[in-house]
Amino acid sequence: MNESLNAFLAINQAIQFIQNNKDESSELKQSVTDLSQSVQSCTEEMRNFAQKLDKLLKNCYQDLDQAEEVWNSKARIVSIPKDEIWAQIAQISNVEVRIRNLRKKCQTEVVQEMEQAWSNRVIELKRQWFTEKNTGKLKSELGLSDKDGFIKIVERELMEQNRKIILAIKHNIELLSEDFSIFNIHKLDSHVSCLESKYKNKLMSKINDEIVRINLFFNVKHTFPNPLIDLIKPSWEAFRKDCFLVVKIEKFDDFSNTVLLFTESSLLPRLNKCFNLAISIVRFYLTFYDDLLEKQHRYEQEIPEKWQSEKQSLDQLRSQLDKVQTEINHILNYIS
Repeated sequence: MNESLNAFLAINQAIQFIQNNKDESSELKQSVTDLSQSVQSCTEEMRNFAQKLDKLLKNCYQDLDQAEEVWNSKARIVSIPKDEIWAQIAQISNVEVRIRNLRKKCQTEVVQEMEQAWSNRVIELKRQWFTEKNTGKLKSELGLSDKDGFIKIVERELMEQNRKIILAIKHNIELLSEDFSIFNIHKLDSHVSCLESKYKNKLMSKINDEIVRINLFFNVKHTFPNPLIDLIKPSWEAFRKDCFLVVKIEKFDDFSNTVLLFTESSLLPRLNKCFNLAISIVRFYLTFYDDLLEKQHRYEQEIPEKWQSEKQSLDQLRSQLDKVQTEINHILNYIS
């Protein structure tokens, strides 16, 4: 590029010499004036090309910087003590086991506990309202005088069942938070910092985003919706409509079974969201450490001569880019 620039500069000097020479004919001066305009178009095009190339070359420097950062990260990764990595893997694996065990418990014991609590309420309601005092036998229905009082009591018991489900959700999220909090996130940060900048920044951004998400679930002070009440609202309205005059025991049994059916679906979905997110984060951490171990093992197998050869190659590439940058700067400085 500089040879072409020097040629154009020489042509301009020759043109100026002819234009300033009194002995040259006006026809020749006019011709070189036209030539000067053509040369100017060439130099302008060269300047535009140099400006575009200057921008593109910045991308080349960025890619080379990244390559050098990868090379520099090798020594940092190799320097991480293996016992630290394995301790983190063991800790993360333990967290995953505890989370999965808690999830299994929620899907069985906690659901059964909630269902049993409602069944006990139904038994007590039948004892209080549908049992004849003299014979102890169940009545088939409640009359108009008892209907309103019974409906109010059932509504109160529904609210209590709903409250118990909310408490169960909060309690198990707190337990999940305790399981998750034993993981040493600060040690993870120090290990991530050993990676090359591009991968490190992307990784830290993902980790921070997921920590924010999981903390939202762990915030048990958050206002919960009414999981059971919202689900059974249509069934509750239908039951009250059926009890316009009397309350038949078979209608109450049908409604009670509906509550049992919705107990699980009012409890588990929110917990499952939290469990799924927690497990996905744990698996993400395990994948990171698996990759880190693989890189460390691979780098440890490389001989020092290989590292030195790679460094020399990177230095040569930078030297070539610097030469191109020098030529671009020369063009931009001389063509205004």
